[in-house]
Amino acid sequence: MYSIYDFKYPDDWIEKAADDKCIYDCFKEVVNFKLFDENKKSFEYFYGTLSSTISFYPLCNYNQLVIACRFLSVGYIVDDLLESNLISSDESNLISKKFENILIDGEYLDESNISNFEKYTMFVREKIKEFAGDKINIYNQFIKFFVEWINSNNPFNRAINLNNYDSYNFFKKVNSGVYVTLSMAMLLNPNSKVDTNIWMNPRFDRFVSNGAYQMSAFNDCASYAKELRSNSHLTNPLYFLQKEFGSFDRVYKFILKFNNNIINEICKDEQLLLKECPPDQKEDLKYLTRSMKLILGGNYTWSLKSTRFNDIDSPFIEQRSINPDAMDKILDKITK
Repeated sequence: MYSIYDFKYPDDWIEKAADDKCIYDCFKEVVNFKLFDENKKSFEYFYGTLSSTISFYPLCNYNQLVIACRFLSVGYIVDDLLESNLISSDESNLISKKFENILIDGEYLDESNISNFEKYTMFVREKIKEFAGDKINIYNQFIKFFVEWINSNNPFNRAINLNNYDSYNFFKKVNSGVYVTLSMAMLLNPNSKVDTNIWMNPRFDRFVSNGAYQMSAFNDCASYAKELRSNSHLTNPLYFLQKEFGSFDRVYKFILKFNNNIINEICKDEQLLLKECPPDQKEDLKYLTRSMKLILGGNYTWSLKSTRFNDIDSPFIEQRSINPDAMDKILDKITK
């Protein structure tokens, strides 16, 4: 047996999760949009997935968390749909095109055939735009990263012949979702003075890229059993690298070593970024760099608690059991 606790994170990357009221309110919204039925099974999926919001953004207030939860609702639903193997390549491309049209143009691709999910995505887009206010550059940056992330899903899901870690990480730089998740953190900060041109700084880009690689390294382990169950494991390095390394154990040790090196690189680049930063932007840049560390640490703590990754056949002991009363206690709050 293996343990997810083998992944080690600096103490300042971990914070207690925020209050979860936003999840219940967003669940009511998606039910009203007829994306889910209001029942236990739907809520288990929604809460198990969208509880990531309060772990990724633990220092945010309720209004900020609602915006983040809406964004992640769209992201996870489209991600699970495109990864499901239930739709053809042509259908996947059409879905991506529809969401690109909504996010960039604010228009439906086909006015005569609008799905409830498209309506919800338009609703989320407008709420995010309203929240951003006059911070147009930050809003545009977020939309850019969101569209890039959605469009990365189809080529990655079809890359079933991956056989080396470098090629895999080339995909995961965008497909991990770190860029858009961090861009959301920047949008949530109402007082940010950080120029969006910071994303053009090669050191900052390396800082975020390494965050993407770290999140991917951890998620590959957390989601391994889930992907095996759904037959979407061919692009998971825990699977495809066994041909090169000879065993699961050797691949896992390789990924742990890679993870430790990447965390060291992230910490080093953060120090250099803050040292080079203009004085009037330093506090806001601290917010941004810490936001990424909290997203990575939150991804870790969320995955340890989330029902999304539980599987009796998981090689990781923490994912093999869940208190059967835990979700019932959570569900009680939805009716209040």
